[in-house]
Amino acid sequence: MNKSIFLVMIISIVIGSIIGGIIGSFITYKFFISNQIPQSNSFTPNSQQVQKVIYQQNITIKEADERTFVNVIQKVTDSVARIDIVVTMGAPWSKEWEDVFKYFFGKDWEKIFKNQGIGSGFVIDNQKKFLITNNHVIEKAQEIYVTFPGNPKKYTATVVGADKYTDLALLKVETQDNLKPLEFENSDNVRIGEWVIAVGNPYGFDYSATVGVVSAKNRSLEVQGIYLEDLIQTDAPINLGNSGGPLINLNAKVVGVNTAVVISAQGLGFAIPSNKVKKVVSDLEKYGKVMRPYLGIRVSDLTPEIIRFLGLSNVSGVIVDEVEIDSPAYKIDIKKGDIITAINNDIINNTLDYNRTLEKYKPGDIVKLHIIRLNKKITKEAKLEVR
Repeated sequence: MNKSIFLVMIISIVIGSIIGGIIGSFITYKFFISNQIPQSNSFTPNSQQVQKVIYQQNITIKEADERTFVNVIQKVTDSVARIDIVVTMGAPWSKEWEDVFKYFFGKDWEKIFKNQGIGSGFVIDNQKKFLITNNHVIEKAQEIYVTFPGNPKKYTATVVGADKYTDLALLKVETQDNLKPLEFENSDNVRIGEWVIAVGNPYGFDYSATVGVVSAKNRSLEVQGIYLEDLIQTDAPINLGNSGGPLINLNAKVVGVNTAVVISAQGLGFAIPSNKVKKVVSDLEKYGKVMRPYLGIRVSDLTPEIIRFLGLSNVSGVIVDEVEIDSPAYKIDIKKGDIITAINNDIINNTLDYNRTLEKYKPGDIVKLHIIRLNKKITKEAKLEVR
């Protein structure tokens, strides 16, 4: 065979192979596209759908949170009362004087001799028609009126009992109408960072709600010479007029009673924990006051300086600053400078422990005090009296 012809044949075969490979690849690609792209196309919408679902889920969660606040507030609003008080300002007061006052001062004559105040409260018992508010809201009131949202009626209320040391008061409303009580939450289970809602009547803006979180627990605060202890701190805005209103969790249950705010600060409101409220209410209903066990001493926390001064080490407790004459402590010879380390089996680390431990007992109970005096451990038994 001619070499030229043979060379042409070889070149033709190579070129044919290349062209065949290209055509085969193109056909394979078209086949792949025709069979796989639909799956890819079906995946693309699914991918978009997944993104939409995630987006919708985020929106749903956001809307659920918003609805949660709305639902909680709607559940409790009808239970939260506006408390209006009237205080007489020392004018000569009798029915005979009314015509004289009206003649000289006109129809608004009462405003000259009466001051009005406003606060909040909430229903805790429908059968007994009981409401809770702050002691400082009703402390000087001669007249107390209660109104509820959406209800034009103004109810007259009387004080069942009040306690200035916890700033709580129990009111009874004169009505046969059905009231909507709120439930208490176990305040020991309240956690820092938990959502809470303060409901009340700040500055007369009736039935307002503010939202925040529990900022801290076990706070102490001095208010007009009274030390309020074991308070819940919140950044839910609490203003004048919120006093006595409920601090609510997302289960629409009361975790505390709003009581105080630091005016010069932002986000510093305080509430009395619900567990303390329940105990105080029980006493107020039975006795009209809190039957507080009385030992008759004033104590303060041990500081490192005091411990070093006394030459002690590894000691916790409270130090006695003052003993009242004829008190239970005085009768068993408790002395200033004694360190109380335990009451019965409860270890005392600070004044909060001391007060909480005493609150477990009632007047008439006998408690054993574990004391360090001049580096010696002694025990004494005291019979608690009524404060």
